[in-house]
Amino acid sequence: MRKFKFLALFATLSMMQSCWLFNFEDEPAGVQQSIYEPVYATRAQLSDIKIQNPKPTTKNAKIYLKDQYIFVNDSRDGFHIVDNSDPANPKKIKYLKALGSTDVAIRNDVLYVNQATDLVALKISTSTDEVQVLKRIENVFPSIQSPDGFIGEPQTDKIIVDWKLK
Repeated sequence: MRKFKFLALFATLSMMQSCWLFNFEDEPAGVQQSIYEPVYATRAQLSDIKIQNPKPTTKNAKIYLKDQYIFVNDSRDGFHIVDNSDPANPKKIKYLKALGSTDVAIRNDVLYVNQATDLVALKISTSTDEVQVLKRIENVFPSIQSPDGFIGEPQTDKIIVDWKLK
């Protein structure tokens, strides 16, 4: 029994000595880094919402239907506006450029767009290419995370609108 206590004491002291030999604080931390880098935009760039001529689709995302129109989000860039009055022959008629956007809801002809961290209410006219921003509420949504879950460095004058591979 006495040998067992001595062995237990010796084993415990040996384990504690290994902790004293290594100073873990001096070792470099295993900091993980994202394989993506943030794409920033200024508030002025976010405010530049405009109607453009149709363009090719690059990253289709969500779809929203309103009357005879289909709004197809081109992820983090804007919305393709498609006239679907003839479902056998839908036609792209315009593109709503709204940097950082991912979703839209429409009520009473007012579009509610999430644009990066902001919620924007606007009215558009595809016949005159006019966009009227009715209201912008800043920082409604959290900052956009990278696809692998990282959060970008906050900046006072810029907002993350997308992530790209390094």
